[in-house]
Amino acid sequence: MYVLVAPDGGYFAEMAAVSATTLKRVTPGARITFITDEMTAALKTPATGLLRDLASDWIAHPTGDFPPAMSSRLLKLSSRSLVKGDVVFVDCDTLVAQDLTPLASHRGDFAVVEDKPDMPDHIREYAQKSGLSIPRRYFNSGVMGMRDKPSVQAAIGGALEAWLASVGDGFYFDQVFLNSALYRSDVEIEWLPPTFNSQIWAKTYHAIRPRLFHVFAEDFENRNETVLHVMAKGLKETGSIDQEALMQFIETGNPWTELSRPGQYIALARPVSAAASALRLVLRGRL
Repeated sequence: MYVLVAPDGGYFAEMAAVSATTLKRVTPGARITFITDEMTAALKTPATGLLRDLASDWIAHPTGDFPPAMSSRLLKLSSRSLVKGDVVFVDCDTLVAQDLTPLASHRGDFAVVEDKPDMPDHIREYAQKSGLSIPRRYFNSGVMGMRDKPSVQAAIGGALEAWLASVGDGFYFDQVFLNSALYRSDVEIEWLPPTFNSQIWAKTYHAIRPRLFHVFAEDFENRNETVLHVMAKGLKETGSIDQEALMQFIETGNPWTELSRPGQYIALARPVSAAASALRLVLRGRL
């Protein structure tokens, strides 16, 4: 399940198309649901055409007068109530390198990966000021396995209610509300290994041969360090996904356009290269 709000001039539809394409390549049996706002549902672009071809289901849900960033969070927090059955939520700014079927068969009611790095100070300050709970283990909401159980529905519904009550503050992040609501609930959380959500904006990567790379979309138009950046921009410019780049990623599991840091080599299970990279950085005084 993906949530997509694609404002003019952005790359979110293209990111979603690349991510969903990688998912279908490595997990051919995956049934993909896209939840969008009504404006995105009406778009007719190469990216949305590809998304329609990949979709098993498409849900256009009204978001009122919310701007795009708020609409996206509203849909994300509403998504559990819009889809029947157990689901796996995946953010658009991801690359799927290996079969995600094990994620769908998680043992708990709610399966997530711990957030890396730690909670940013401004979010922690907001949570404390707003009376939200800050659990010791704080999960990243970019990948979530969610059972269709009343307890899960109630917890995520509570997160939505708290988020809606806060929109007047201009604070649109959903993750802290989800963490607080799940922490206060009796939902059984299964903590997954970081291979299911390798968050690669951190300088140190916490998974070896990740199943899913979480790239993060910040300043996307000005960056090109991953194949998600390259393929999404290529799709927008040419109307098609670069099949050579796609197959190279599928075959190698390497999301980066340039390898330089030890953590990258560790993620790719190349310890000798990681050691050599670390030595180079030490000699340059950068590690």
